[in-house]
Amino acid sequence: MARENFALLHGQVRSEPKITIGKDGSIIKAMFSMRVLRRPTTNNEIIGGRLQIDCPVIYTKNQELAMQIQELKVGDMVDIRGVISSRECRKSTFCPECENKNIIEGNIVYITPIYLCKRENEDEAGGLALLKERSEVSNLVNVIGNLCREPSYYVDGNGKKYAQYQLAVNRRFRIKEDMEDVKTDYPWVKTFGNQAYADSQCLHTGSSVYISGALQTREIQRNCRCEACGHVYTWTDAAAEIVPYYIGYLANCDVPNTEGEEGDVNGEETQRSE
Repeated sequence: MARENFALLHGQVRSEPKITIGKDGSIIKAMFSMRVLRRPTTNNEIIGGRLQIDCPVIYTKNQELAMQIQELKVGDMVDIRGVISSRECRKSTFCPECENKNIIEGNIVYITPIYLCKRENEDEAGGLALLKERSEVSNLVNVIGNLCREPSYYVDGNGKKYAQYQLAVNRRFRIKEDMEDVKTDYPWVKTFGNQAYADSQCLHTGSSVYISGALQTREIQRNCRCEACGHVYTWTDAAAEIVPYYIGYLANCDVPNTEGEEGDVNGEETQRSE
């Protein structure tokens, strides 16, 4: 199967980079978050009336790139070419009743940089103005992957349609700082409107798709039962997922012979709008 995993970001550093130093004084890893702008349209559906701000995490264990990240300051405008990566992790929350620390198994999605270039430094307002000028290259991702679980489809109280599914995306090359057996990443995809309905009808576990879109980040509320006192409480988790501008159904997809009332499958990308 063809392999594709490409991310192009132009954004502004929003937090001081976190640098981990080894016992020998060398940099082990580096991470920071950046502010990018996402176009508001996808497959004939308008998500919102304005450009959307997202805050992806950039993470690397490559020493050369980590040294570049160490020099970044809040407000720096940066260009990044990289890949979407994911890994399992343990997330901690604290029970509001007994203050017990609860550990939850989870998954995080981030960008592994391959190339990073620092440009000008701006305040928040100046950075946002530049991002609006450069929005066409601020947040772009392209992937080819196979669904590793059935799509989840639902309609909210306002009649808006949503679909979510997880992809297994094979890497085109191995990231040398990762374990040798890590060859696949598992980002989530979220679609809307007619595209969501089409995905729910045409895609299933094992379907192969090509997606051109952007990375969306958001906060979500999750429930947790305290292991110490049994109290059920909500906690805020961070999520990152791909929002497509265009989806191509490649293989093992139940594509109908004719278009139904629900809209175009593999339709043309929508015009930009703000």
